[in-house]
Amino acid sequence: MSNSEEPGHDARAGAIEATIEARLTTFDRHRDDLLGLLQKVCEHRPKTKSFDSDKSWHHLRFMARGYLRREASVKQKQMGVPATDRVELLRQLGNALSEARCKLDEARHHDIRGVLFVEWCGAHGNPDFTDPIIDRFDIDFDEVVAGVVAGLADLETAASRAAEQVRQKPGRPGGTGVLQHDLIINLESTYRDITGKPGRVGPGPFAQFLQKFLEAVGCKSNEGSVIRAIKAAKKREETHPATSRWGRSLFAGIGG
Repeated sequence: MSNSEEPGHDARAGAIEATIEARLTTFDRHRDDLLGLLQKVCEHRPKTKSFDSDKSWHHLRFMARGYLRREASVKQKQMGVPATDRVELLRQLGNALSEARCKLDEARHHDIRGVLFVEWCGAHGNPDFTDPIIDRFDIDFDEVVAGVVAGLADLETAASRAAEQVRQKPGRPGGTGVLQHDLIINLESTYRDITGKPGRVGPGPFAQFLQKFLEAVGCKSNEGSVIRAIKAAKKREETHPATSRWGRSLFAGIGG
């Protein structure tokens, strides 16, 4: 980045931080409502831990800052490159990958294969072509080329699908809605750490907490959509029990 570009970048970064801080100030106005709800859950029988309002608010503010920073990052990316330009770039990438894949696949069955093989061998140890071990290089070369061809095909497909996704949803990239999967998982963990009780699916305190949190960060959502999102997040995590994050502590071992 040139020196002439740095002031503009610093100004944008400063504006983003100022916006985040302003929205955190608004978030602070919901402190009593959020802590009141969580304290009530914590003290409901059976009570498993003591409620610490300062520590709880520290965790909630940490979550709010993370949410607002991610939202700002998404908006900044959207402003940087229009959806139509992103679609065009993805399609150009797909076409380039397709052409490279076809050329490489053709090279495997063409007279240039021998010359290409010799140069590849030179780059991987310059073997003696009178040595029987050259057969191993020949096999490795074909495996490498086949792997690259397959990899290019996968990237070509991914570029095509990405272009279609951006074209269909120009306003917001997939996975960046109000109720992101990671947000629900992390808020369930925060809820569990603070109250000593799990966040349950369906109507109840956890869904109410999620609604209040979203309202506090300026992103209102109705109860039905919140409950559906909770159910979807829990189901998705439980599909892979070994790596599931549902019910795990987000702040275990972190002081403050």
